[in-house]
Amino acid sequence: MTKRSLDIENKENELEQFSSSIATSSLAFNSIDQNVPKPAKKARILEEKIVQQDESSSSQEDNDEDDDEGGEEKGPWPIGAVIQHHDGAIHSKYKQYIVYENTEPEMISKTARFWSRKYLKVLQHMYIHNDFACYGELEVIENCIIDIDKGIFLKHKKQMNFSNYIFAFRRLEALTTVLNCSQQFVGIDDGERFGEFIRLIGACYITILRGLLPKAMFNDEEFNDDDLKKLNKISQQLPNFKQVIKQALILGRDILSIGDIRSAYVNILHAIYCKWSMVIDKIRVDLKEKPHKKDETLWEALKYAAEIKKTAYRESYNFMKEFDLYSKNNPGLGGHSHDLRKWPKAKKALYAFDNIEDENDDSFWFRL
Repeated sequence: MTKRSLDIENKENELEQFSSSIATSSLAFNSIDQNVPKPAKKARILEEKIVQQDESSSSQEDNDEDDDEGGEEKGPWPIGAVIQHHDGAIHSKYKQYIVYENTEPEMISKTARFWSRKYLKVLQHMYIHNDFACYGELEVIENCIIDIDKGIFLKHKKQMNFSNYIFAFRRLEALTTVLNCSQQFVGIDDGERFGEFIRLIGACYITILRGLLPKAMFNDEEFNDDDLKKLNKISQQLPNFKQVIKQALILGRDILSIGDIRSAYVNILHAIYCKWSMVIDKIRVDLKEKPHKKDETLWEALKYAAEIKKTAYRESYNFMKEFDLYSKNNPGLGGHSHDLRKWPKAKKALYAFDNIEDENDDSFWFRL
């Protein structure tokens, strides 16, 4: 077992930590996505019912504006931090999507929100100490992967049609949202397991995208009429497709930069992002151009991914193959052993802060 040494900060406030997650806007040298509503400056959540503001709320807005004048502009917030507490508004055109203001990304599918809420709810109830939280987050993400395996690949093992892959991408969207809100799993001290898990995540992305997209998105072939029709159909079914890929690229770059993780899945995501921009948005992404400051994170992620050769490592990018390998090497994956809500009161009492202070010897830590 390879040990990895990383310093992990205590998670004192979940929402505060979520708000520090990756949040960027579209590249400056790209045109603005046509299908996505633009966020306002305030982090005000859209509601399905318009409520007339009273004098007290108007006064509060005035105070907020005064505060903003003397401080930094707030947001955009990671959408995973917002969906747990607010319902948002149904998109006026895409009824399967929920819109939020001043979040990154600005919309989320109903499917992704349902599954994201399920996992994010657990993340708030698993902190005893840093190592416990690292493996607790890993457990939650493993549960997300297991659910994708059961709900997508095993359920439609014989044949996956276009509708199945649309639904699969929305489950992938949920995985991306959960990863964006998981700050500590990268600190697990088992380097081999961490590397295998990242390759499993990469295989999940690529397997679903290969089934969804035309083959020309993965090679140097020109797009034919059928390819273009399919991409346009996907853009209508998945109006936030590019935003999800962008977020996955940024997350991938941050994760792969941590240590010696032999995976090149972000290189394929880079090619998909650039080709989608060219075909759907009619924009050519030029990494030689210096981006605006607000777009540097995405630009750095794209440049990082472009420098990795797709064939640099021996990867199958086959989800079922990687899942079987990971399950074999890490038996008992997933579960709820780190979910403190499921612990009996007597067990939770053993780890109360009072017990840490009362015990002079190291017996407390041997129980962990």
